[in-house]
Amino acid sequence: MYKVLIVDDEPMIREGLRTIVDWEAEGFEIVDTASNGKEGLEKFGQLEPDLTIVDIRMPGMTGLDLIERVRKENSSAHFLILSGYAEFDYAKRAIVSGVNGYLLKPVDEDELVEELRRVRELLQREQEARSVRTEQEAALPRAQLVEELLFEDELLDETQRAKLIEALGLSASAYRIALLDAHGSAETESRQHAAFRQRLKEAFEERDEGILFSAGSHIGLLIVRQSLVERTDALRAHLSEIAGDLEFHAACGPVVEDLTTIALSLREAERLLHARFFFENGSLIDAAAYEALFPTVQMPAEGDEGEEGPQLGDKLYYALDIRSRDAVEKVLGELDHAAMSRRMDEGAIRGEYSRTLSLAIGKLSSSGSSAADLAQSYHSVLLSEVNQAHSYGALKRRVSERMGELIDRFGGANKDTVLKQMIDFIRRNYSENLKLEVLAEMFGYNSGYLGKLFKNYTGEYFNAFVDKVRVEKAKELLTQGLKVHQVAAKVGYSNADYFHSKFRKYVGTSPSAYRSEAHSEQQGSES
Repeated sequence: MYKVLIVDDEPMIREGLRTIVDWEAEGFEIVDTASNGKEGLEKFGQLEPDLTIVDIRMPGMTGLDLIERVRKENSSAHFLILSGYAEFDYAKRAIVSGVNGYLLKPVDEDELVEELRRVRELLQREQEARSVRTEQEAALPRAQLVEELLFEDELLDETQRAKLIEALGLSASAYRIALLDAHGSAETESRQHAAFRQRLKEAFEERDEGILFSAGSHIGLLIVRQSLVERTDALRAHLSEIAGDLEFHAACGPVVEDLTTIALSLREAERLLHARFFFENGSLIDAAAYEALFPTVQMPAEGDEGEEGPQLGDKLYYALDIRSRDAVEKVLGELDHAAMSRRMDEGAIRGEYSRTLSLAIGKLSSSGSSAADLAQSYHSVLLSEVNQAHSYGALKRRVSERMGELIDRFGGANKDTVLKQMIDFIRRNYSENLKLEVLAEMFGYNSGYLGKLFKNYTGEYFNAFVDKVRVEKAKELLTQGLKVHQVAAKVGYSNADYFHSKFRKYVGTSPSAYRSEAHSEQQGSES
């Protein structure tokens, strides 16, 4: 049984989690609970649980503070976080901290079971991997020589390095390092991994084509066969044949002519393997493949790093609200382009997608439309899938599929209802920075043509219609006694003077005079 610690400041949540699922049937046991972050940190140190379920916001030490404190001492600890819908700013920190899952309160039984099963599979894989590493500790002497040459390179003087190279007895004209990350199903990964190592040994060492060595959790290859050293495509095909059904990613550093500089090839292979998130199964990543990921470089201006996310979040909200699959795909394409052109790493991409999706779903959930409840039900599902996707391709596919599901369940778009949808959208989003060009893009129209359609249908130009909707709402708010600058901000005008001129244009009096008159009428009716 895997041990579970629950940390939440609400007694009902702690007790509810005890009974919501059959923990034993899922391979877990709840060993204790804690009512705050400080107590949870103490009990974590005492109990060393395999999984900690922690509330994201608690008085004093928050759940995120607890996670970050634990991470300093235990980088492999596993966490599921509990969060209310409005706490995504905190959730972003949790995503960066590498939590295993995100559960939205109130916790759904099926979602919790799904997360537990996924964490259980991860724990099983880690346990089996530790066993495999223990069995492989008795490395071959040549592997030990290679590891010393590679990993202690900066500690070796020229004489020590020369002795290691002499002991290896290699005399190739060029060399190259490849690193492999192999993974299979939770049940068979360790056996497949061991079989893969054995096949690599037979294919490389027994034919004097290379030497296997250990590189942390990865398999390392010092390649000496010249056709494989010089041709990345030949090496990839050779590795794919050896791997069979086992999924793997590999990266290779540059070719070096002298073993005294072989550590340079290793360091580049390590850097490239970090980018495996961007490549599909069976890929062999070299410098050319890595550079091909980023056809253009568009670094954000200083202080402007976060501008793209909110803008795309708004556009994705518009696209979902008008039920346009084409518009959604276009926005997702822009999000992909923004991520890749800025050369974001895996963590940054997960954060950018999470933020953009959360902004769009959050606005849709609070829009008051018929789609609000349905959209909210997708929130935690989307965040979990973005956080857990094994590759960037898988992340994009899952997000696209989920967005398509939402559109289908909303009922899809109809050209005959575009103008009605626009009017409804304006009435619900008058406080936003509404632009005809953005809506036209979402609906797939030329902005000039859509503007003419809108004028013919409503009798008003787009901007005038928006102004009138805002002014009508402003009249309601002024009647309630709000101050003029407060009303201006609430109805979408950042400049109070501009609001004043628009109000006078359509009402014939100033906002303050209208408020005073409305107040006098209220007093008169009360008397």
